[in-house]
Order: sequence, then structure tokens, then C-alpha cells
Amino acid sequence: RRGLGHNHWLTSRSKSLRAMRAFLLLSVVVVAVAEEKKPIVTTDIIHGTGELIYDLYDAVYSKFFAHHVTKHGDTVMKALEPVKEKLPKDPIHEVCQKVGCKKQEVLKHMDTAMDLASTAATKIQAKVGELHEPLTQGTHKVVDHFETAMPTHRGLIPRTPGNLLLFCLWIVFVMYVSIKLTLFFVRLGLRISIFSLKLACCCGCFGLCFRSRKPVAEKPSNGKAAKSKATNGKTNGVEPKKKK
Repeated sequence: RRGLGHNHWLTSRSKSLRAMRAFLLLSVVVVAVAEEKKPIVTTDIIHGTGELIYDLYDAVYSKFFAHHVTKHGDTVMKALEPVKEKLPKDPIHEVCQKVGCKKQEVLKHMDTAMDLASTAATKIQAKVGELHEPLTQGTHKVVDHFETAMPTHRGLIPRTPGNLLLFCLWIVFVMYVSIKLTLFFVRLGLRISIFSLKLACCCGCFGLCFRSRKPVAEKPSNGKAAKSKATNGKTNGVEPKKKK
């Protein structure tokens, strides 16, 4: 009985541990999915822009031009009927008669050109289909490396070649604009600093040139000193003695 009870306890414990592990794994998966970021740019922006342009065209046409076309369309077509009557019924035949070639040869060359165009389109479509799988695999590898290096940005790049290309172009554009703005502000700061230094130098030189100075008394020379003494003696009424 003790052995049976011990085995029952072990099995219940193992079941509880399994349930706990499953719960932890589920919680980790839920957190990882919740932490995935939305893509910055996708190819949906191109399709959305095309649809927006078409809707704008449709709205403008239906609001400003549709009623005019409905009202005056029959009148315009009736006015163009004399012009249509003057045109040849078979323009290719008329041109061939004037140029000097056969209509059947022209139509044959046209059919050959159409066949070549359809064949080229089919080959291009087949090549694109062949390249799509390796491009998709390469895209998955690049996105996996990016998400491994930066796990906080998981889900930022959609796993398609077009979205990866668009994301790379967007990053290059943002870096280019950032570098341009940085260089502009650096140059602006250098110009402002150089102008400030020049202005400070000019103000300093201006102050030195027009600064008020105190007059300095000039020392008289020996001859001027003797003359000044003689004049002082005469003015005082005492004549200086003459030497014999």
C-alpha cells in the first residue's frame, strides 16, 4: 500500500510539473507575440497610395466632369461624325498603297511582334517565379539575423522581399536626411561662432582706436629751457649778467 501511494504521489507530481511547464511555455509565447512590433513601412503603402489616387480621380471626375460628359457627350459625337466620314475605312490599306507595301506583310509582322511580346512576358513571369523562392528564403535569413541581433524589434520587418527592400530604402533615406541635417547645423554653428569672434575682434579694435587718452607733458630741450629762463628773468625786471 505504501508503494502504491508513493507511486500515485509521484505521478500526480509529474503531471503538475508538466502542467506548470506548459503554462510557462504558453505565457512566454504570449509575451513574445505581444512584444512583436508593427512594421514601420510595408508595400501596403504603395497599394494604398494607388487606391487613394484612383479614388481621388474618381471623386473629382464624378463631381466636376461626369455631368458635363453626360450632357454634352452626344453633341460632341455628332460633331465628330463628319470627321469620321472623311477618314479612310481601312487606314492600313491606304498607307500601304501610298508607301508601296502589302497589307498582309504588315499584318504578319504585327502578329510576329505580338507573339514575341507575349513570349517575352511569359519568360519574364517564369523567371520571376523561379527567383521568388530563393529571394524569399534569403529574406527569411536576413530577418532572422536581424531579430536575433535585436530581439526587441521582432516583427519590425515583414518577411517578404518587397517589404525588406522597402525597409532598407527607408533606412537609407532616413540616414541620408539625418546626416544632411547634422552637417547643416554643424556648419551653421561654425558660421555663428566665427561671426561672433569677428564681431568681438572688431569691437575690441574699435574701442582701442577711439579710447580717450591723457595728454603727456613734453620735456623741453636744453636750448628751449635757457630761452624760457631768460624770458622769465626779463619779465621779473632782473637782467642776466653778461660774461666778460
